[in-house]
Amino acid sequence: MSESGRVLRAAREEANIGLDYMAKKTSYSKSMLSRVENGTRTATPELVAAYERTLGVQGLGEDVNRRELLAAVAAMAAGAAVPEPLSRLLDGLVSPEVPSEVGTSEVNAVLQATNAYTAIDLRLGGAAAADVSTGALRWAVSLLDASMTTSTRTALSSAVAALADRTAWTHYDAGRKYSARRLAELALRTANEGDDRDLRAHVLIDTASQIGKDEPAEAAKIVSVAFSDKRVCALEQANLHAVCARHLANAGETSNARRHIHLAEQLSARGGDAPAWATFLTPAHVDKLITESLSAAGERQEAIRRFETILPQFGPDRARARAGLVISLGTLYAQEGRLEEARSLADQADAALTDVRSGRAASSLKDLRELLSASL
Repeated sequence: MSESGRVLRAAREEANIGLDYMAKKTSYSKSMLSRVENGTRTATPELVAAYERTLGVQGLGEDVNRRELLAAVAAMAAGAAVPEPLSRLLDGLVSPEVPSEVGTSEVNAVLQATNAYTAIDLRLGGAAAADVSTGALRWAVSLLDASMTTSTRTALSSAVAALADRTAWTHYDAGRKYSARRLAELALRTANEGDDRDLRAHVLIDTASQIGKDEPAEAAKIVSVAFSDKRVCALEQANLHAVCARHLANAGETSNARRHIHLAEQLSARGGDAPAWATFLTPAHVDKLITESLSAAGERQEAIRRFETILPQFGPDRARARAGLVISLGTLYAQEGRLEEARSLADQADAALTDVRSGRAASSLKDLRELLSASL
């Protein structure tokens, strides 16, 4: 029997009240109350409060909490196994309350959450970050229902958009197409309500990526929407042109793709700081995108040279991107007949994906394996 069950049963029996009467008064079933008192169900705060009202006593909740904590400490000290499933400890937890007034603290908390879940995605892959990021996003969206100043609402909308965009990306990377699309729509809407032009551009990039494989020409059109806004920072503009170039190359518009590659290289060379929510947006990141565009445009030798140069710049903190780079380089090796080198990189990627949960990378590795098998 759990300590909470002992306390509730003792209080009921001391009042000389049976389970049938308790069930009637509390609107809980007799079997439910019996399981709680026997320790097979968790005593939620609402149920404990119902006992207090029915029995006319106060302090049962505090007594339950104190006894359960003391029992947990005693079990830990003794090294005793506790049969209760860990998930049961979450029973009765309430959803976070929306504050009556939202200010800078909440905006900064959303931005910090974005950076935290982005780091998980970059290191461990979208599937590892998707669910925890989604939980934070639900909380962040709920903040928009609170009272706040106009300037705070604008800043919060941008912060929510950044978190929604990164969450959409994790779902996309995990292969969850439907939820990725819905989350991208949320990112687009909240970005439009904010005032971060870099963010709006990046949301368009990530949204286009979701359709780029099947409709590259349409994806290029989506990215091009952001070209007219000259307030976008140089690194993000370089990002825009590099991604647009890849979509155009995949659509067969090679000449136009090369023009955008040239623009991306010029803008990347200007450098500058990335936005606070875009910790991943570095010159190496843009160079990777440019190299992917060169590969799509048929510039295999140049792409190989660049991938070989870029690869060492992606360490454990960018393990997902590194795995993708290894697979891309391996694919180019295979296409150029360098099969042993390609197999070696495929094996490296296989090992990396034991720690990285990326549906996109796993699919690309499968394609590389099939290419190698066809080359035998």
